[in-house]
Amino acid sequence: MKTTSTILVLIIFTVLFQMVASGQCATDTVHQHLMQTDSLYARNFSILKSQVNGAIKSETVNKFHSTVYTIPIVVHVIHVGEPVGTGSNISTAQIQQAIVGLNNRFRNIIGNGVDVEIEFCLASVDPNGNQTSGINRINGTVLPRYAAHGISLFFNNCDAPSEDSVKDLSKWPVADYYNVWVVNKICQNFNGYVGYANYPNGGPYDGTVIASWAMDSLDATLAHELGHGFFLYHTFEGDGYNLNCPVDTNCTLDGDNICDTPPHKVADCGSINPCTSSGIWNNSRYNYMSYCSLKTLFTLGQKNRMRSTAIVYPRLSLLSSQGCGIVGINNINEDSIVYFYPNPFNDNLRITRNTNETLDISLYDVTSRKIFNQSFTNTTLINTEQLAKGLYLYEVRNRNREIKKGKVVKDWQV
Repeated sequence: MKTTSTILVLIIFTVLFQMVASGQCATDTVHQHLMQTDSLYARNFSILKSQVNGAIKSETVNKFHSTVYTIPIVVHVIHVGEPVGTGSNISTAQIQQAIVGLNNRFRNIIGNGVDVEIEFCLASVDPNGNQTSGINRINGTVLPRYAAHGISLFFNNCDAPSEDSVKDLSKWPVADYYNVWVVNKICQNFNGYVGYANYPNGGPYDGTVIASWAMDSLDATLAHELGHGFFLYHTFEGDGYNLNCPVDTNCTLDGDNICDTPPHKVADCGSINPCTSSGIWNNSRYNYMSYCSLKTLFTLGQKNRMRSTAIVYPRLSLLSSQGCGIVGINNINEDSIVYFYPNPFNDNLRITRNTNETLDISLYDVTSRKIFNQSFTNTTLINTEQLAKGLYLYEVRNRNREIKKGKVVKDWQV
């Protein structure tokens, strides 16, 4: 007769097998492994949670909601020797359309959620300052067993090359680019994981891994994994692999830490949420961070969390990256050209504009406290020696009409 503990193990194993076999996300598996085996990762994760929660509470992200954050992406296609456009060596057009699909979901161009006001661009400038397509193609068969087994999450769990060895074939600095590795398959005991992402950690292998067949504009996997990349949990976080309803005593600390996504179990996708009658159930079951088949939205709470993650280490440096040929912000009025340089800056920040019109610039810290205001014409040099290192938000105005707003970073060093 089986003991209760044995039955419990079998239930967990069965659920895990079903999830993996159907092609699911391995982010939780990777995260839990690192939390148990890497003390530095665990410490940095605790710091990240504190910083993100602080940014959310400061409501800085709410003040600057009309500023669109642009994140440079580099895609590393680790194929097995096929011609471009076949098998795991997916075409450039497919990758470009996948980025379009990613932006359509984050900007709510398709779906029925909110506009996260974060978008992604394929890098146009490489780490050496040269023009690039933002796509690197590497034959992964230089690694034994890659063709047969793909990438291994943990080297001892299946007969595949280690995650680090595959990523070492091609990776760009994580301070300036968000790395996406497209692989032929992901192996961890079972072949079936479709992708996974690292919660922000700033390590050299930080980024997203995705199976080649899921790198598609019609597939929500990339949006799901980039959600993790900007510190979203699954909407069913804390369900014990479908064994119990997540704790929901404090929605900012329990479950997925989001208050407008009702807690649920991973397999609950029907018209009624068995875990709770509170909240808007569709916010969770149609969410990009769920496992339900129909995914159409991010919520306002998720937007605030992702945008808060973007303005703290380690994602912060991406906002000043030149990887897309521009600083990672979108101007409100493209006809009003205002330049801030250098960015990141140190003891001086120069501002210039292609007009003689007098403008007012205001500079805010991350708590939305105004720390600087000055009028300028054409070019001005601001002494920033007394400013602390970190992110600053600016507004440029003319007669109370907003010309531009965005972000600059002082002396950001990882």
